[in-house]
Amino acid sequence: MSGSRQPRKEPAPSEEVRAQAATWIARLHNEQRDPNLKAQVRAWLGESEDHRRAFNRMAVAWERSGKIRIRARGDVPARGMGLWLRFTPWSAAISASMAIAAIVLVYYWNDSAVVTGVGQQQVRLLQDGTRVVLNTDTRIEVNYDDRARRVRLIRGEAWFDVSKRPSWPFLVSVDGHEIRALGTSFIVRHDDIQDFSVTLVEGRISVAPIARIDEAGSQDQHILAPGQRLLISRNHAPTVDRPELTRVTAWERGRVEFEETPLGDAVGEMNRYSTHHVTLLNSELAQLRVGGVFRAGDSDEFVRTVSAAFGLRAERHGHDIQLSRAAVALPSPGESHP
Repeated sequence: MSGSRQPRKEPAPSEEVRAQAATWIARLHNEQRDPNLKAQVRAWLGESEDHRRAFNRMAVAWERSGKIRIRARGDVPARGMGLWLRFTPWSAAISASMAIAAIVLVYYWNDSAVVTGVGQQQVRLLQDGTRVVLNTDTRIEVNYDDRARRVRLIRGEAWFDVSKRPSWPFLVSVDGHEIRALGTSFIVRHDDIQDFSVTLVEGRISVAPIARIDEAGSQDQHILAPGQRLLISRNHAPTVDRPELTRVTAWERGRVEFEETPLGDAVGEMNRYSTHHVTLLNSELAQLRVGGVFRAGDSDEFVRTVSAAFGLRAERHGHDIQLSRAAVALPSPGESHP
């Protein structure tokens, strides 16, 4: 974007449209939401400017007050609402379901950059209808012009649900590579200076080095199919795998999921969501395999679980926790050995 736009003074959306917008917002923040819900919201937003204005206003109201009170009339497609609905305050729902900081939902994003701190998430709906969810400790920069919609991921992790605009390419650059998408849902993660990954949820994308993006038949270009993840490292050749998508996307639900994960990697993942870090004092502990579902940012729960599972000792030093092998008690003099 070349500069910020001044908000226009336009008629307020009707009560019916505001009720619909409030319903969509509440459903988006329901942990048990329909997997197809985001596509339904995009379609509704694309129907009219009035829908988009209503969504913006109700999102701001949700953020400021933590609740929305709306009236459903007989001529409103209220999708199962009663005569009156009072939604659970968002702040209370978040604190009950996740340990990370509250999510902020904003409709128009006119700044060139947005940053989330450690343990924070943000949901952003861009001017073209593209929805972006930013995970912990993430920074992206946006630059839309007449030729292309460009986003740069500087660090962290972001999930893009791209609005389909055939004549307006959507490009994400990360660590010298460019991702091209159209009407696509994908996740980009870059929290290591040596590596980054791209996971395609649905649609089709290509990933190629920026310097060679226009070279036909480049051997470095990768076309991903839904469910595939491309991992690119400066230390080895690119690889493609098929991770469990529910595990890759668990962070959007405030969770971190492990299955036969080395403890060293699990500790690193938990540390992404908290300024209170867990460290391993014994190098061999890093190879222990852990599994389970944890709340993002809840280091105490994680430490309690792995300590009990492996008989480890946990010692707190300030806000940080150190894990080590539990000391073996020496037999008393004269005590017989087994």
